[in-house]
Amino acid sequence: MINQPKLFTVMKKVCKFLAAISLVLGFAACENNVQFTESIFVDPVVDTTTYTYHFDQWLDTFYTKPYNVSFMYKLDDNGTNPNYNVVPVSMGLADSLAHLALYLWYDVYDTIIGPDFLPTYGPKMIQLVGSSMIHPSNPGSETLGFAEGGIKITLLKINDMALHLNDLKWLNQYIFKTMHHEFSHILHQQKNYPQEYGQINPTDYDPIKWEERTEQQAWELGYVSNYGSSDSHEDFVEVIANYIVQSEDWWQNMLQKAGPTGATIIQQKWEICNTWLADKWNIDLQSLHDEVQKRQANLDWDMIMKFDEMLKENRENAKE
Repeated sequence: MINQPKLFTVMKKVCKFLAAISLVLGFAACENNVQFTESIFVDPVVDTTTYTYHFDQWLDTFYTKPYNVSFMYKLDDNGTNPNYNVVPVSMGLADSLAHLALYLWYDVYDTIIGPDFLPTYGPKMIQLVGSSMIHPSNPGSETLGFAEGGIKITLLKINDMALHLNDLKWLNQYIFKTMHHEFSHILHQQKNYPQEYGQINPTDYDPIKWEERTEQQAWELGYVSNYGSSDSHEDFVEVIANYIVQSEDWWQNMLQKAGPTGATIIQQKWEICNTWLADKWNIDLQSLHDEVQKRQANLDWDMIMKFDEMLKENRENAKE
């Protein structure tokens, strides 16, 4: 387990960008079970004159067309909160992250659930930012990602990948877990999880002082992370994300250190998450965990950067 850095991870979900449309679509998705079965992008055009043309064309081929999602890596003021200091993601790392997400996120869901799930229910926008979000008035608070209105996920701190490309623990903590954490928000923003979840140990939620808790203290209280103890929404998605990306040894070690009371609470929460995913989304949480663990165990960047070629061949064969 990676020791937490001095800057505390705060995955905030409120951003001014697309506030109106996010709320409208988010509420519509929750109440009317809206399904995006057709592309929301009208004749996307890849600019052939820009130096990013080849990467933009690749994104159009492997994200926009098959998954109905806009993969945004060029920093746009309209896509970030002006109250925070951020820097753009480097194009090379955006390329690496796009290949990584294809292998460890998108194709995992295609394999376990089927190719129609993410185009219909997945995020419609993925925004990459090079740095984490640091508010000038609170430099001790670090945002790693957030989800908005059931349609957009923003992933931050991507430039730091340059120093950790072969560090699975770091990638799990700051990249993989964030992906699944934020996507789990997208899912519960469309279909609510049981209210009973938030009543298991409600008095221990603390949206202000959660960051003062150590992991050990959080585990003993029945949370898989200290951030999960901030509120029930974060608690819910932290259970799902940690179970997917962390190894079985990590999970069992966490339960053991949580003690009888903490472990019982965490297991109860896991059961609710597992049932909700199965009943509402036809997702087998254990199968997701197993598939991700199998792929993480053979994390080979040469293979990952060529995975698109195999994927393209498989898609072409499927059409025949």
